[in-house]
Amino acid sequence: MRAGTKLLALCASALALTLPAAAVSQAAELRTNINADPAMVDPITYSELIAGDVMANVYEGFVGLDTEGNVIPALAESWEPHEDGLGFRFKLRSGVKFHSGRSFGAKDVKYTFEQLLIPGNRGGLNAEYLDTVVGAQAVKDGKTTDLEGVTVVDELTLDVRFTKADVLFPIYPFYFMDAGIVEEHGADWATKASAGTGPFKFKAWNLGRDVQLEAFADYWGGAPKIDGVRFLIVPSGDTAVSMYEAGELDVVYVDTQTIRRVLKDPQFKDEMLTAPAAQIRYLGMNQNLYEPFKDIRVREAICIGFDRDAMVDGLYDGAAFPLYGQVTPGVAGYNPDLPAIPYDPERAKKLLAEAGYPNGEGLPPIKVTDTEPNKNDITYYANQFSSVLGMPVEVEIVERGSHIKRMNAGEVPFFPWGWSAGYPDALYFLSQVWYGPSTYNRSRWQNDAFDALIEEAQGTADAKARYALYNKAEKILLDDWGTCPTTVRMQVALVKPNVEGVSLTPFRFLPFGDAQVTE
Repeated sequence: MRAGTKLLALCASALALTLPAAAVSQAAELRTNINADPAMVDPITYSELIAGDVMANVYEGFVGLDTEGNVIPALAESWEPHEDGLGFRFKLRSGVKFHSGRSFGAKDVKYTFEQLLIPGNRGGLNAEYLDTVVGAQAVKDGKTTDLEGVTVVDELTLDVRFTKADVLFPIYPFYFMDAGIVEEHGADWATKASAGTGPFKFKAWNLGRDVQLEAFADYWGGAPKIDGVRFLIVPSGDTAVSMYEAGELDVVYVDTQTIRRVLKDPQFKDEMLTAPAAQIRYLGMNQNLYEPFKDIRVREAICIGFDRDAMVDGLYDGAAFPLYGQVTPGVAGYNPDLPAIPYDPERAKKLLAEAGYPNGEGLPPIKVTDTEPNKNDITYYANQFSSVLGMPVEVEIVERGSHIKRMNAGEVPFFPWGWSAGYPDALYFLSQVWYGPSTYNRSRWQNDAFDALIEEAQGTADAKARYALYNKAEKILLDDWGTCPTTVRMQVALVKPNVEGVSLTPFRFLPFGDAQVTE
């Protein structure tokens, strides 16, 4: 609870006892910002962040998140793995209604999966999560529209079978849709009707102006306490904050260009929410391209040769947190007990000398490479490693698209980069960024014991046991100095004092179903 919130709540309660009921009333809607029109408003082609901000209030999947970012059941009340580990049986929540008034059930889940895979539907981000389902390829190839590996057992029971184990399947961020919506409204239904089960239903989309949602009174989690949500399209972060100051917005998600202004302004102190983003940042050291990186002493020297706290305060004006591992807070499997990585220039120099590079002598020249928006970051690294370690480092600014291709091909020796979680589980970081065979292992660090733990985790359905495997694997990575964790980006939101029930998590805002706005 923000500073002053308890006092405001007590005052409001006291006023409610002495004033007429009409003096404290619910506002018609919650007004918030997005910085562009969403690319889509349907759950099949969904593939970008702004659309997700809107659609998370309209559509739901098997699970959701609580205010701490933990996974909780949503449209699935429970699930059990098959004995062979190649699938799950889901028990779906009873009493759930679509915005159309139709009942949600197993047939709608299967229908959604099939629509994501059918050629021509342009299945978006969520389609890839179906790759391991039996028969998925046949649907994608246009041979059938029936997804063989998904069976409707009864109205609220669903079986899903895999070609290989996929223990995270229940937590993937699917958006289930009403199987009857196309027949009722036609193929272009998405801007005419609402096909979700969420706390709000789609009302209108005025291009360049706003997207409007209205409360769904029959929501299974209880009717929202506000009448609707209006997402105003405000491209400029500064403009959004000015609109907030003028009372034209109730809640603002502050963009990265405007965060420093907000953090420095004392008027926002008691109206600010912050949360670490579900996004790691690290220094990549490709041992295949720079011979000294093969020596663990050199890798450690680099990792303790820069000051994370100074970066947070200096480069980011406090809009970040130091990162000591390769999983971020608020993501399942995060280990809060990892020790801090110290800034220790004396030890760093000693390690380099032991490795045969006293004061950096004998180190081959190297470039630290990144894109233009991160120029300040790599300039800091180059200056730090040059002055502290005597390392001959140059700054290299490159175009983003070609940089990503070169990193994926293992062609960049030294680079800072990041990786954002697509679902709330540490495996998204550990398996995609550091697992040996991964396309996105851009540093080309590889360790057999680490890979074996990741493979074991991928087949371990029990969450507690799986998290223990993550922690062991992460320790191997960190003990070998295979990575240099750097910082975690801070998210900032502004919330008016008369607004309650808004939660900012590592995955941005929770749906606004619990929000309250009083006049």
